[in-house]
Amino acid sequence: MSFSERVRRRYKADFVRGGLVVGLSWLLLFVWSANVLAAPPTQEESQVIHVVEAGETLAEIARQYGVTVEAIAEANGIADVGRIDVGQKLIIPTTAVESSSPVNNYIVLPGDTLGVVARRFGVTTTAIAELNGVLSPGGLSSGQALSVPGRYVGRLHRVAKDETALGLALRYGLPLWEFLATNGLSSPGALLPGQRVWVPNPVTTGTLPLPFTALDVGPIPVLQGHTVRIRADLISGAEVRGIFDDQTINFVVQENVYYALLGVHALDDPGFYPLALLATDDAGDEVYLSQSVQVVDGGYLYEEIILPAERDDLLNPEAIATERARLGEFKAVFNPERYWDGLFLRPIDTELTSLFGTRRLYKSPSYEFYGYHEGTDFNGVVGTPVYAPAAGVVVLAEALYVRGNAVVIDHGWGVYTGYWHLSQIDVAVGQQVAPGDQIALVGHTGLSTGAHLHWDFWVNGINVSALQWTEQLFP
Repeated sequence: MSFSERVRRRYKADFVRGGLVVGLSWLLLFVWSANVLAAPPTQEESQVIHVVEAGETLAEIARQYGVTVEAIAEANGIADVGRIDVGQKLIIPTTAVESSSPVNNYIVLPGDTLGVVARRFGVTTTAIAELNGVLSPGGLSSGQALSVPGRYVGRLHRVAKDETALGLALRYGLPLWEFLATNGLSSPGALLPGQRVWVPNPVTTGTLPLPFTALDVGPIPVLQGHTVRIRADLISGAEVRGIFDDQTINFVVQENVYYALLGVHALDDPGFYPLALLATDDAGDEVYLSQSVQVVDGGYLYEEIILPAERDDLLNPEAIATERARLGEFKAVFNPERYWDGLFLRPIDTELTSLFGTRRLYKSPSYEFYGYHEGTDFNGVVGTPVYAPAAGVVVLAEALYVRGNAVVIDHGWGVYTGYWHLSQIDVAVGQQVAPGDQIALVGHTGLSTGAHLHWDFWVNGINVSALQWTEQLFP
């Protein structure tokens, strides 16, 4: 992706305007949607038509529109409130909410649809679509920032066999009347197996709603081009998924602890970026949390790379795109097995000649373009040994056009390292390496103005600073 494309980040301003306050610490910016309490909106009588979707119950529909089951039943002549049909059109004697009513910030997760989000917040798909200018039911994309009217009640529970309203109210520490009113239930005996009900205030441990028992995101603030770690401790049987900015989070679970590593692009503008997590326990209850992650300026410098005429075609856009596609074949693969342990070593013990993230102007007789340095350069002479910085498996060992002789190692959990401009390759694809194993020799092949080693480091498919991994333990 080009420099100009990366700097156009369309979600950030919307997300900040949606309620984030620049300057507060990240803990204060943590938005517990379950804790947002709204005053009753001003109402005026109106009438709408609701088309019943698969899995919906009359109680759930009543709760979405803020009316009682009896009101819908009376308006539609329904004798048995436990029976409605998919596709059935219901007259809803509901209310219109003033524009001053509260609005939640929600980040679309992979797999979300308008219907899913509407049920999670207990509102209608029409209300969300109109507020956000969504033109079609499938018009959502992962990472998209949505404004959702009303208040998020915190937890969606699917009723199991023999569960009662009184039992659920006791389980979640709620007065029975509040549980009934929230779900538009006329009596404690109005629950049906499979019905989805809403819990206004989720059970908490400290400041976190269950199934979360602990959550650590750091380091925060994070520098442009650095790595962020997520650790989410959950109760037994729970799961979590999420998204950071426009990245789907790949979690690895170990004994009820979910780990994830995220790369922040070196060209991301400083500011606040949305992190959204959705946890589901073994009963099907859901809890949504969102947090803003502050990205700060990396302090990167600027340099120009001038290529002579004989290396002119190394800047050919088609050649560059073809090679990026080749590298993308394995960068997109997430390996849930972790090979490394501890800090990464430097692959060569020489001085640094060009730091990661440096803004660059590349020039040759025929081409000129702006970009940034995607790796870290070490000084060297042809034939200097290059060593594996950590345990892993070789996934590429071949001559590339732009990068010259190249080696790539998979370290697991979405972490890959690359070594360019080599004079000799000493490993083969599929070979396991340990820290300190010789993998190649320094060279002057490909897009290079002199003998050196270029060290690439990818986390979740994004180039990040390798030196951070030599100084900070992950996960």
